[in-house]
Amino acid sequence: MINPDIEQRAEALLARHGVNRAPVPVEQIAQAEQVQVVRSPAAGQESGFLMRDGRRILIGLNTNEHPRRQRFTIAHELGHLQLHKGRPLIVDHAVRINNRNQTSSAASDNEEMEANAFAAALLMPSALVEAAVWREQELGINTREQLTDNLAAEFDVSKEAMSWRLINLGVFS
Repeated sequence: MINPDIEQRAEALLARHGVNRAPVPVEQIAQAEQVQVVRSPAAGQESGFLMRDGRRILIGLNTNEHPRRQRFTIAHELGHLQLHKGRPLIVDHAVRINNRNQTSSAASDNEEMEANAFAAALLMPSALVEAAVWREQELGINTREQLTDNLAAEFDVSKEAMSWRLINLGVFS
């Protein structure tokens, strides 16, 4: 189900940065929002995290993940930045952090579901997806698999993410 407020917040971020075509330059948006993106291989299943400590904002990415998953993780963490205060974590000073891992992918926590929805809306804006679907259909592309594959490549997202977005936009039932 699509949350109109989350869609509007993602659209506003895209508009603020003049993005009107795919693929969305999500890392450039993060940097323009004064977010530092840091990459490092990580053992385990964590895809990334968002850290805010009052002086800086960091998105950490697991470089063991596929580049398309890293793009989604950046968008997901930007969702947390736009929508949520974060949870305090004490290191040597107060820090707020949000993690992206298997739990967030399973969408069992409301904040994680909202961050996933924001990421989908940011990387696959409804107007651009709908225009691309129309164009593909005009070209004779009408199988679910072929449409998903073509749009996933165009928007530089995983096939799974595009499939869910098409379902949530009502393109697929």
